[in-house]
Amino acid sequence: MKASKVVIVCSETNLDLQPYQDYYKIGVERGSLDLIKTFDTFDFFCCDQDSLTASEAKLITSKAKEVLVVLEMKDYLDGELALQEALKLEPQEIFFIAQGERFDMQLSCFYFIYHYNIIFMNDHTYAYLLKPGMNEVLAKPAYRYFSLFSLQSATVTITNLKYNVKQFQLAELSPNAVSNEFIGSTGNIEVLSGQVVAIYSK
Repeated sequence: MKASKVVIVCSETNLDLQPYQDYYKIGVERGSLDLIKTFDTFDFFCCDQDSLTASEAKLITSKAKEVLVVLEMKDYLDGELALQEALKLEPQEIFFIAQGERFDMQLSCFYFIYHYNIIFMNDHTYAYLLKPGMNEVLAKPAYRYFSLFSLQSATVTITNLKYNVKQFQLAELSPNAVSNEFIGSTGNIEVLSGQVVAIYSK
């Protein structure tokens, strides 16, 4: 089976899931409950059930077309297992929705953006990996700030935003490209070297 578009929901969220009606839908732990609220049924359930009650787990497994239950002691996070399942579908686009207060989990999602080239979302953030060369970035009305981060040294040129710079050396996890803003409907980020993540924040 193949699917061109996949959405993975890892936690309960205030985001509107209706735009993902035509996506292949993967629920992870409590994120499956939001998929059920919006769509009633969904395609794939992946979890170790460590955050679900018995009744919730029973409901979710009855609504999922396919179920993968793993042991609590495992080599990968539930979300990464879901990503590995998604990649089997050879999708062109993966949205990954994960909400939570744990900083370690949020850092894990940052790794997923790099390693799996996903589009990450939660109630306050939208992030994705820029491609090498010139990128046109679009203003999103729901988000005020636009930031760039890199796990390794990178070089970027920023134009048509509030703060612009040429051939800027972006060090590992440097905050020096944080809290930029749009002055129009689009801006441009040229990635001259390295891998750079674009992050929209409210």
